[in-house]
Amino acid sequence: MLSAKRAALLAERADPGLAREALALVSKLEPLDPTPRLAAARLAAEQGDLIAARIEAEGVLAEAVDKAARARAAFMLGEIARMRGEWTLARGYFETTLKIEDTLLAADRANVTAARWYARARGRIAELDAGEGAFDRARAGAEGALALLRACAAQVSEPPVLAADIADAELRLGALDLDSDQPAQARRRFDEAIGRYEALAVFEADEPHWRAVLADAWALAAEADYVRGAHDEARAAMDKALQARVRLAAKHPDEAWPLAGAWRLRAALRAALGDIDAAAESLVQARALAETLCLRAGGAEAAERFLLRTLNDQADHALRSGDLNRAREAADTARMRAEALVETHRSALWLSEASAAWDRLAETARTAQANAQAQDAFARAVEFRRLALERGSADPAHARALASALVKQGELALDSGSPQSARAAFHESASIRFKLVEDAPEDRRALYALASALERLGLAAQACGDREAARGAWEEQLLIAERVFPGDYTPESLRYRAIVHAHLAGSGGADAEAHRMEALASFDELARAGVMTEREAALRKKLWGA
Repeated sequence: MLSAKRAALLAERADPGLAREALALVSKLEPLDPTPRLAAARLAAEQGDLIAARIEAEGVLAEAVDKAARARAAFMLGEIARMRGEWTLARGYFETTLKIEDTLLAADRANVTAARWYARARGRIAELDAGEGAFDRARAGAEGALALLRACAAQVSEPPVLAADIADAELRLGALDLDSDQPAQARRRFDEAIGRYEALAVFEADEPHWRAVLADAWALAAEADYVRGAHDEARAAMDKALQARVRLAAKHPDEAWPLAGAWRLRAALRAALGDIDAAAESLVQARALAETLCLRAGGAEAAERFLLRTLNDQADHALRSGDLNRAREAADTARMRAEALVETHRSALWLSEASAAWDRLAETARTAQANAQAQDAFARAVEFRRLALERGSADPAHARALASALVKQGELALDSGSPQSARAAFHESASIRFKLVEDAPEDRRALYALASALERLGLAAQACGDREAARGAWEEQLLIAERVFPGDYTPESLRYRAIVHAHLAGSGGADAEAHRMEALASFDELARAGVMTEREAALRKKLWGA
């Protein structure tokens, strides 16, 4: 038995499969000892065998007498459920961990190990709360976890395992601060986490996890610096995150994918800072690495999707910076790969990716004023979205995507002097969005999207000479606007109402003068607030003249 334990320990890094066999032998020899089963579950999870990990952890939770072991098993099961996107199940396991550890703490308040695991579970529940939008509850839980960990540190100083927990808790709270638009406070928390992760990376130089979380912390710090306007510090922080990923990938080839992701993240930051060339170079690096890794992955869907998203990012950036040749090449490469995957899988996922590539080709053609090519590309994007909706009708995201593609197709048709085609596209988009609003009547995003489709439908009907239909669409839009902005008179809502009333004033009818006065009243409010644009000022002047 002792030989089996030693074999498991020695083989853990060099041959995890052998280590699992040794641990299975130990479990047979000592069936009442949960430790080898927990170790086997951890190794299985690290190797990606989540089914085996879950079976081992469930056995410990159901059969072990040791409460501490049962708590570890529950926590592990919560992590597995979280990785699989089973949020309710994950919450239940983490709450089980809390209950067990709370029992241990009730018996011994000085039990630092129980306090640490209690804090870990509470932190995970806080993350789930944040994912559900319950940010106040999430912050309360995250702050409670950090306070408990700091109390443990005051009691037993700060050994590495506790330092890691404190760093994780600071990182979690920093992310919540960032989401709450408190970038300076977030940056201070990230500094606390970074200092501890750097020490752990030195203390355990052979453990890749610390460099990975260190890179994530530096990336979050870069985001906080960007939000607070410290642009030079944001560049430096992002470069440090990238350096950590480069060092990690050099020693651990399986960390190459996160490195490609870091290049994409750097590109997004540099583009936001106006560093066009640096962003383009980052995307070149991300693409080259992703292409190499895709070849090694042998057609794995996750790898292909990452590469397609990278190509789309490259096309978007090139389009924004006016490099139409590169935009066209990247988008066409994405199109060819996506269509090849459609032929193989015929799934909604790859149909959507093919549509996204055609959409970028259409935008590139429109920017180049090649309207005939743009119309053809938008039509193909719509067709692929339609096929994706047929295969994935249970997911409303496909309906939203088709409605958006139809709006783009209609806008180009309207600009190109084809109002009837535009009207048909806008009508179909509005019909889809009406159904989405019926399914989720309180969804503000769905209401806003419907209002936008109705506005364009009115413009197309007016271009066709059908003023009555245009007026009907805009009256419906005004009703939707009142649901989007109930009792709200912020500049955004005033601007939106003013535009709709201006449309209605120009469409004639018995209420045209009343709509003109409503539009002028809203524009006057915007002028008094000093937030009126030149275009709005011109429309206001036109309404005065009317």
